[in-house]
Amino acid sequence: MRLYHYSPKGNTIKKDGYLSISKIDIDLKAYKHRAQSNKKEDVLKWLDSTFYGRSRSISCLTEKIRWRGNDPVLKKLIKKSELFYFELDDLLKDGIVESIWCKDGSDCKGCNEKFYQVTPNEIDLTPLSWEKVDLSKELLYSVIRHYMLVLKDGHIPARYMKKYRFFHLR
Repeated sequence: MRLYHYSPKGNTIKKDGYLSISKIDIDLKAYKHRAQSNKKEDVLKWLDSTFYGRSRSISCLTEKIRWRGNDPVLKKLIKKSELFYFELDDLLKDGIVESIWCKDGSDCKGCNEKFYQVTPNEIDLTPLSWEKVDLSKELLYSVIRHYMLVLKDGHIPARYMKKYRFFHLR
């Protein structure tokens, strides 16, 4: 099963692999208000309180973004990102994935997240609801079903990551 990830241009995925939040030094502003702390260790502790291993997880989609002119944030995300994919079956076979969680909704700003653990066979491949994305209401991935793979070592090695070549939007 092929899964997808958008990463900002200039990333190091082909060199370092796909790193979880526990392995990188970035601004964690998306989580600071929920963790009620600016300290990385507090944010990681809060992440792991939502489900075991979340700080070692990575996010992925079951399909590429389907921008249909609905919200400019999707077009901007596509233009400023590189799209990568990997084969989940390869990660499972090589023992890289510890568990899989689905995030299927949350309130604005990511509050009241809805997670549930799934098996690989339970990953839902039905088309995603890209038309629900609305940045003015702070609804991006909060309304798009996506999966979080808890990784034993907190990263997917670079050899599994493939860069997707796609046409640019105008």
